[in-house]
Amino acid sequence: MASTNLPVGQQLNLPMHVPGGEPFNAQFRAISPGFFPAFGIALREGRPFDQGDVRGGEAVAIINRELADHVYGGHALGKIIDVYQGPEGVEARIVGVVANTSQYGPLGPQPPIVYLPLAQTPDKLIQVVRSFEPMRFAIRVHGDPLAYRDVMREAVARVAPTQPIANMRTLASIVESTTADARLDLLLIGVFAVMALVLASAGLYAVMAVSVAAREREIGVRMALGSSASRLLAWVLRGGVIQIGIGLVIGVVLTLVAARSLRKLMFDTLGTDSAFDPWTLLAVAVLLLVAGVLACLLPALRAARVAPMHALRGE
Repeated sequence: MASTNLPVGQQLNLPMHVPGGEPFNAQFRAISPGFFPAFGIALREGRPFDQGDVRGGEAVAIINRELADHVYGGHALGKIIDVYQGPEGVEARIVGVVANTSQYGPLGPQPPIVYLPLAQTPDKLIQVVRSFEPMRFAIRVHGDPLAYRDVMREAVARVAPTQPIANMRTLASIVESTTADARLDLLLIGVFAVMALVLASAGLYAVMAVSVAAREREIGVRMALGSSASRLLAWVLRGGVIQIGIGLVIGVVLTLVAARSLRKLMFDTLGTDSAFDPWTLLAVAVLLLVAGVLACLLPALRAARVAPMHALRGE
């Protein structure tokens, strides 16, 4: 699979134009068939490039979802796009829309991208692109990619003995170097989030433990009057769970309000218009509920072991 650019890292931006619209810049990639399956980029609408997309035929293009939504209003199939206007450019009909790629990491923006078949891309446009970036070739293999180094060098030497190979890297290493800053940011965010969750759980435990411990004499008196330990534990847990439930409901409401406030931020960074993650919210709520129940249960067990006569003497 050949391409002017890989789907990660810094990319080349070229001027584009839509008939009847304002010029804009978008990333450009000339690719051979098999590019999208090789990198796992899903086709959302239309068709992929095939062996019939050759020079002399109708010029076609594929764009990503970002470009389709913000330039064509989500209806891009069959529309025309001018790639790099001038003698080096090409006017192409859009035949497909593919998913966005997080080429700058999970916190990076989702730029507009235009793909052209390598076989249809004018030579002058290829020269413009290669003045900024070399051609890339990618091979999807089974097993360790580094084990194929010598085989790939020999294959290139047989086909083009004078063609040098500038560099050979695995896509995993390219992704790792490209997303190093984003991964560090996510690690720090994760550490602070875990610390906040631990502090919230500890604070909830402390509050509930003090609340139950303050009723130790009442629990002892109830035992002296004939209440069983199981009934007392159920009574304490019921009161504690009600208080915890009220707090969780308030917390969920505040979370939904905060999610709406963060909507634009999440769209700008992650390409999504929702900052609400129900599974994360459920996990945090369950963790806090467990911490609160333990905070009620442990002091209640201690209070239930208080001798009734000791409690009566205290009264």
